[in-house]
Amino acid sequence: MMIKNLDGYSYHLLHYYFSFTAPPFCTLLILILISLLHISEYGGTIETAFAQSEKNYTFLMEQDENSHLISQPEGIDIDAEGNIYVNDIGDNQIKKFNKGGVLISMWGSTGDEPGQFKHPHGNKIENVDSGSHHNNNTLSEVEESYIYITDQNNYRIQKFTTNGTFITMWGEEGEGDQQFSHIHGIDLDSDGNLYVSDRDQPSIQKFTSNGTFIKKWGSQGTLEGQFIQPWDVKVSPDNKVFVPDFGNDRIQIFTTDGGFVTSWGTSGTGPGQFNGPAGVAFDSSGNVYVTDSGNQRVQLFSSDGSFLSNFGESGEGDGQFSRPESISVDDASGRIYVSDTSNSNVQIFGTSTIMSRSIS
Repeated sequence: MMIKNLDGYSYHLLHYYFSFTAPPFCTLLILILISLLHISEYGGTIETAFAQSEKNYTFLMEQDENSHLISQPEGIDIDAEGNIYVNDIGDNQIKKFNKGGVLISMWGSTGDEPGQFKHPHGNKIENVDSGSHHNNNTLSEVEESYIYITDQNNYRIQKFTTNGTFITMWGEEGEGDQQFSHIHGIDLDSDGNLYVSDRDQPSIQKFTSNGTFIKKWGSQGTLEGQFIQPWDVKVSPDNKVFVPDFGNDRIQIFTTDGGFVTSWGTSGTGPGQFNGPAGVAFDSSGNVYVTDSGNQRVQLFSSDGSFLSNFGESGEGDGQFSRPESISVDDASGRIYVSDTSNSNVQIFGTSTIMSRSIS
């Protein structure tokens, strides 16, 4: 068990390594069985770690990267039941796990047909209740759930049920409205409007949840409201739009109409400085979590941008990162989920009040 105390915040790593190999004719069955075997009981609660399997089927070694349960995770989000959805760009699939770590389903393949992907980068869960609120995470009130995927190299957004049934898609390659060059992050506001970041056409586009274009803002540059590779986009609990401006090493904040509010961050390795901010998430108190990918860490800020804490360092071990990208916070469990892309795993952190351990 590893616990780190960081400036008054105590984080416990529940590292999830998804790296099992299996014969192609029974991949899903083997993955589910292996996931079930890696559950342990600790302190009266069930906590799961997805530890690297000691068994590597040598007859699949030539497919090493794509034979892993997760080979290159990027987008990550959590539904009202605590299920975890991971975009795996290594095999162009979406993988769904329950909160105990058991693989439930996976869908997608390489291609340009509906339900296929070419680098599914970002994802966002939409929970709709009877009052048509779109970000309701109260399980008893949720009536419908959907997931949106940014299909990067197909230049489009795809919408599915959370069971993987295709619903609709929109977008094409280009520089106009509802066109994309390098689509990246995606999020929803409380009215159900979608915000999408385009890394190479530095801008944010806003749509209805069915794909109707509303507006667009941003351009290449270093001034307020300009971007150099806007990596992600996330809407805070008070409906402010946060954009990690990767190339400018800052976080920019806007109204939902694109009006500039403020920004924070400079280039560097010190507290509150960045080397390629990539992902943003919020807890229910409005605190802001940022994956600082080049510095191999996660930084925590108050809602006004005051630095609070950070955790992580470069490496391949527990609590270490190699290009951390997407991040999601589950307030119900107190867990922080981080896609550790180049280490081919998802790492999960919790506060010191969560008693748990990892299994290897």
